Amino acid sequence: MAIIKRRVLMSINVIMIQTQSIFFSDRIWIYGMLLAATTIFVTCQSNHKDITESVAIASAKFSDRVYRDSNEFYFPMEVFRDTSLYVGRDTFINSWYSEQLFAMREPILYLENGSNEIYRFTWLRTFHNPIAIRIEKNGHDYILFWKQCSGAGGYEPGNIEVSTQRVISKVQWDKFKSKVHTLNFWNMNTNEGETLGTDGSRWILEGKEANKYHVVDRWTPNEKSNFYRCCDFLIQLTDLNVNNKY
Repeated sequence: MAIIKRRVLMSINVIMIQTQSIFFSDRIWIYGMLLAATTIFVTCQSNHKDITESVAIASAKFSDRVYRDSNEFYFPMEVFRDTSLYVGRDTFINSWYSEQLFAMREPILYLENGSNEIYRFTWLRTFHNPIAIRIEKNGHDYILFWKQCSGAGGYEPGNIEVSTQRVISKVQWDKFKSKVHTLNFWNMNTNEGETLGTDGSRWILEGKEANKYHVVDRWTPNEKSNFYRCCDFLIQLTDLNVNNKY
């Protein structure tokens, strides 16, 4: 009988030890999960803070801009030349484009003195909102700006209704630069043909790099062209909801 009691007590002790072990393991598991959750939360908060600070820092770097008044031309007069079919083309186009860009409170790129590498796509659709998308590199920082006015690209620009910016990755910047390279942007003619086209849209791409400036202006480019794809890539980087892409 004593032997039986001893065996029963030993069994009870084993069960208690195993139970305590399970509780201890569960407790360690719970502590581990809590620690992991806390780490994830802190990391997310830190990443959010880092992204917010990156936008603020980048914006500060890109804030030194050249603004004038509504009568200031945004392009050098010599880039939009008169043609045999259109005398006064240079002044007309420069005035039209400048009015739209001034309404969007955009900088005058060809007057920029900084070391930033800058490209800007100005999209003027005759009957739809004017849009400007600017992509910039400053050292190891890359940022995208986009603006939209309430008016129409072929008429009065209206007021700013969208003005947004965000930090982009080096990969996105490199993809864009690859398209600029494929396009052979810096060697393209600014104007194509002698006519302005009717209705449709103007696709204007500017580039500013060190002491170099260039602009290419096209009327309703073919969607299969490298020029279209380069500018469209910038549209896709934004969150603009564009239903009329022409």
